[in-house]
Amino acid sequence: MAAYFRRVLLGAFAVMPALALSPALTDSVAFAAAPDAAAAKSFIQQSGAKLVAIINGPGSTSQKSADLRALVNDIVAVDQIGKFVLGRYWQVATPSQRTEYLHLFHQTLAYNITTQIRAYKGVTFQTGKVEPGPAGDLVSTVVSRENQSPAHVQWVVDTIDGQPKIVDVVVEGTSLEVTERSEYSSVINDHGGQVSALLDAMKQQLTRMKAG
Repeated sequence: MAAYFRRVLLGAFAVMPALALSPALTDSVAFAAAPDAAAAKSFIQQSGAKLVAIINGPGSTSQKSADLRALVNDIVAVDQIGKFVLGRYWQVATPSQRTEYLHLFHQTLAYNITTQIRAYKGVTFQTGKVEPGPAGDLVSTVVSRENQSPAHVQWVVDTIDGQPKIVDVVVEGTSLEVTERSEYSSVINDHGGQVSALLDAMKQQLTRMKAG
């Protein structure tokens, strides 16, 4: 299940923030010290319990989608994530491009969550040990689904603006935010460093998602 779960996370949580912010972004994001191990573990336990309750609970797909979007916005710093994923191109982008990019980033996350709900059905979530890391506390979990092998996932938790937030997800040693940043950079690099090319690609992706 680990490879499968990694693909699901890459789709639904493809907007995880940085392991370490580049110097260009440190002025715009207020970071504090990581929460202590007990607080980080409690945060992940509570967040996981909420996610499982939404996925496995009653309600329509549209209602679950709305509930999941609200949950992700609460436990993940989406705007900061988007800035990191764009990397050095954030400084290249015009003010209007930055605004459009963040808008598309939020929309992409929302639709990814919607399309991945069925993949999470029957999920269970168990927390394990907590280890300190350079970006925050790494909370180990085992995520399971019926008829699938368990996936061992580490959630990196840091304090942002006084609140604990998930700042990365590591599956089989793969950092999801680093993977997403690489993919975004590749699109821009393949088009002569034009941020507009990424915006066009994101809009095309959203069109395909909306079409089902």
